[in-house]
Amino acid sequence: MISRPQEQVPWQNPLRNAEVQAHDQPAPEDDDAIIQKAHYFGPSKYYCTETACYPCGVVLAWALFDHSESPTNILRFLASLFPTPESRPTYICIDKGCQVFRTAVVNGSFEKTWKNTRFIVDTYHYSNHKRTDN
Repeated sequence: MISRPQEQVPWQNPLRNAEVQAHDQPAPEDDDAIIQKAHYFGPSKYYCTETACYPCGVVLAWALFDHSESPTNILRFLASLFPTPESRPTYICIDKGCQVFRTAVVNGSFEKTWKNTRFIVDTYHYSNHKRTDN
């Protein structure tokens, strides 16, 4: 059965305090927050599956994100995927590249971990930016 965001079927109890985050909106950084479930009889739902692929399209790795596709979660996933400087790619193309780069600079991980890696954005997301975007 395919479910849509905010859709509830009669036999499911909604999660308390559950919010759906828009794809390109900043995510709250409360990864340690615990959402209480009314029951544990239904399947777990994830916000998204982050996939890392080689340029040829072969999947390198993937991770399930519970609550949001936040730049912090993406940086943690990439750091676990590329633990050593030798393993890190020269370029990483990601749809939220601008936000991931900004987060890496602000939290200091860019200078420590990502200084030899360039975050690039795909054409679709680049063309949707405005001069007023931060």
